[in-house]
Amino acid sequence: MRTAIKKTVAWLLCIAMTALPFSMLPVSRADAAEPVVVVIDPGHGGSNLGTDYLPIPEKVYTMTVALHMKEQLEKYQNVQVYLTHTEDVDMSLKERAEFAASVNADFLFSLHFNMSISHILYGSEVWVPSSGKLYSQGYSAANEFMIQFAEMGLFNRGIKTRIGSSGKSDYYGIIRESSLRNIPAVIVEHCHVDNINDTPYIQSADKLKEFGVRDAEAVARYFGLVSKDGKTDYREYAPLAVPVPSSRVCNDTTAPSYVGADLIKYDQTGKYATVELTAIDEESVIQHYSYSYDNGLTWSDLQPWTKGSPSMTVSVNMGYGKKDTLIFRAYNLYDIYTESNIIQLR
Repeated sequence: MRTAIKKTVAWLLCIAMTALPFSMLPVSRADAAEPVVVVIDPGHGGSNLGTDYLPIPEKVYTMTVALHMKEQLEKYQNVQVYLTHTEDVDMSLKERAEFAASVNADFLFSLHFNMSISHILYGSEVWVPSSGKLYSQGYSAANEFMIQFAEMGLFNRGIKTRIGSSGKSDYYGIIRESSLRNIPAVIVEHCHVDNINDTPYIQSADKLKEFGVRDAEAVARYFGLVSKDGKTDYREYAPLAVPVPSSRVCNDTTAPSYVGADLIKYDQTGKYATVELTAIDEESVIQHYSYSYDNGLTWSDLQPWTKGSPSMTVSVNMGYGKKDTLIFRAYNLYDIYTESNIIQLR
């Protein structure tokens, strides 16, 4: 009965968290005349290496993907494509946004690759503006990128906003500077260069080219473009329509409010524990879980949470040796976690 009640409460809260203040009019595509003007921003450059966890710094990856993206996107009609820079030079975020404004950009796409301090995160994510039509346009375009990355097999880390310390503007400079010029802009984090789940996606020229091609296809779908050879026609394609928020859409800064673990079965011979997990977060979705059977001294790799579900059943291989306890962490969209109760194994 206790588990059933928790399931019901968690489900209701998951429904409630989607009830954010939005106006009634949804927005998808950015306002654009013909030709559509797209600005691609290869992240970093010059003395700004970006992520340098690997021998090849991020700025090399971003330029490589940007050039492939431009080449693919120029196979479509009625589109002008620019790069904020084509040489390995220092360029401020303000200068990048100013360049986009100078060519009357309809959209700016800033390309990046990710890394986490702990090296445990993996997958793709897109950062979008936090307010007004720019939020709706950014979210709709970001959704097209996430569809492409999911088809590649990458984990979906979500579409996110991040607010600056003042609470009045976006944290990320390229989004903030573009928003000041009324240009929708998103930051595309293709994958993590420091996690074994993602590194295969950057270890060959073919994979980097695929990122560029898929980035271009995301943009072509979003703007409803037609290829020059007439073989690809997205004019009838409808990108995700996103309601315009009536207030700033802030990032979740709090941990999940509840994480519970109920032991269903413990097979002492096979060393498997079957557990029902329930997690509640009123502000964002649950994205991962991990577990520890040494009282929190070490933790498993992050495991994907079942999307959209407040509860899931998991099986944990307890390995060799005596294990007396089992504890879980559930992580939300912004990688903030809460620990569960401790399961005593008998």
